[in-house]
Amino acid sequence: MLKVLLVDDEEEVRQGIRDRIDWASFGFEIAGEAENGREALNFFDDCLPDVVVTDINMPFMDGIELAAEINEIYPTVKVVILTGFDDFKFAQAAIKYGVSDYILKPVLPKDINDLLSKLRDRIVSEKEEMQNIEKLQEHYLDSIPLLRENFLVNLILGKPVP
Repeated sequence: MLKVLLVDDEEEVRQGIRDRIDWASFGFEIAGEAENGREALNFFDDCLPDVVVTDINMPFMDGIELAAEINEIYPTVKVVILTGFDDFKFAQAAIKYGVSDYILKPVLPKDINDLLSKLRDRIVSEKEEMQNIEKLQEHYLDSIPLLRENFLVNLILGKPVP
């Protein structure tokens, strides 16, 4: 299961998002909740979420600042901003800090469902790609001694070295 961290200073909003979506059907689970960005970052190492769904306007650390911190420290985590602010400057800042999606409230359940499907597919694809890269690196490192030996044998025998 992929993990989601909900961040909003209004408990009713967090509860509504948490309770009205069938997270498990999309392969997600709620790993935790936070009232602001600072609390979310403190909770981060404990839950290591794959996705953060956050509001913009919160005390102590807003959603844009949170997105910036996450982008710097945890660049693979997907951040979704769910907000009532339709000001273009917020959307620009969100793009600058690598926010995956910027959704304006009120949001329809279908929009959330589509978003979750898209995020799940993107995260799974990225994880598979990273596993493939790790396998290739491992194979390459395992091959170095054999390549070195072949090079030295060819050098000693006077054969052209490829």
